[in-house]
Amino acid sequence: MNRREILLGLSVLPLAGAAKQTFDPQEEAEAPAAEEWHPKKELIKTPAGSCIRSGHLLFIGGIGGWYASQRAEPGDIKVQIRSVLTTMKGILEGAGSSMSNVLKVQMTVADPNKNIPALNEAYSEFFPENPPVRSYSGSKTSQMGRDGILCQVSCIAYVD
Repeated sequence: MNRREILLGLSVLPLAGAAKQTFDPQEEAEAPAAEEWHPKKELIKTPAGSCIRSGHLLFIGGIGGWYASQRAEPGDIKVQIRSVLTTMKGILEGAGSSMSNVLKVQMTVADPNKNIPALNEAYSEFFPENPPVRSYSGSKTSQMGRDGILCQVSCIAYVD
């Protein structure tokens, strides 16, 4: 019997009225060592960007709403969320998944009281049915990392 079994037994034995058990170090030494578990992470590079795959899950993080290398002007929240979700769609498809397999979306939104209604309108174009669970945090425009960015999105999606 190993330590875990003994401790478990001690925690429930008094209730059952069973006899006291003792620890045998020799028995512990003979027990096979538990294998250490590590997530199997694979970096997936796609034409639209990269993500991490672990098992059947894809993790995409930190897609900003505006990059000067992609567009001269930042645009409003609708322009930015469409840009983010188009990039996300490209990454997902490049990794063998799709927007319909997105399980969770996390957003950081600048001035949410002002931007959420318009963001929701554009967001629903990408998730017309059975949208993923979503959460967001609000931020001041000055705290988004660089001028012009109104949103940043990450997601978790399923892949076969």
